[in-house]
This record gives sequence, structure tokens and C-alpha cells, in this order.
Amino acid sequence: MNHQITVLQLLKRARALVDAGQHAGIIDAISALKAEANGPKRDQAYYALLETASESRGEADMTALSSASRDAAMALLDATIKRMTQRLH
Repeated sequence: MNHQITVLQLLKRARALVDAGQHAGIIDAISALKAEANGPKRDQAYYALLETASESRGEADMTALSSASRDAAMALLDATIKRMTQRLH
């Protein structure tokens, strides 16, 4: 197991899985990457997504991540990736 993957890389890989239709939602996509990222790293990715969702919609919880449509999942992943990338620069 590669524990060196970053949260940003994990989110980008999850986005690719959702975009390709391999996984319908965010939680499924991130869970599918358990061979690439340990549990704490996946948890950090969920928290980053929840932070983005709460900034734009108020309170957010795991239900929001699990029930998001494909388009909503892609939008949330894109917004989280953008937010994290901007913080790096």
C-alpha cells in the first residue's frame, strides 16, 4: 500500500473514476482507492470535500457525499481540487 499519495492526488484519482463512470459517487470512488491510500488519508479527502460543501451550501455531512448525483459529485470534486490547488500557490 502506498501511503505517500497526497489528498489532492487521491481526489484527482477519485474524480477520474467518477468521470469515467467506473463509480457512481464520491464515497464509492474514494473507497475504491483503498489500495492506494490508507484510511486516514481517505478520511482527509472526505473532510476536504465536506469543507468545500459546507463553504458553498452551509452544513454538509456524509449523506450529501453519498447521495450526490454524478454531476453534483463532479462539481464538488472539481471545487475541492480547485480550492486545494489555490491554497498551494
